Amino acid sequence: MNKLGRCLLASALMIPLLSAGCRGHRVYGPAENSHYTQWENETHRNHVDWALRNKADQNAYWDWRKHHHD
Repeated sequence: MNKLGRCLLASALMIPLLSAGCRGHRVYGPAENSHYTQWENETHRNHVDWALRNKADQNAYWDWRKHHHD
């Protein structure tokens, strides 16, 4: 593979990493505990530690959270 081809391949592989980085600004920390518990209750979910939630549930939480400010 030539140099240009390697650069294009490397660029293509970096796109998902860069877009994921934008989402990384949302950080779950201790200050979120009460909101997270409220979300679990309001959405009728069993309690599961945040780190064990799948990405779909984590995204659902953040979608809910942006409408429930402090």
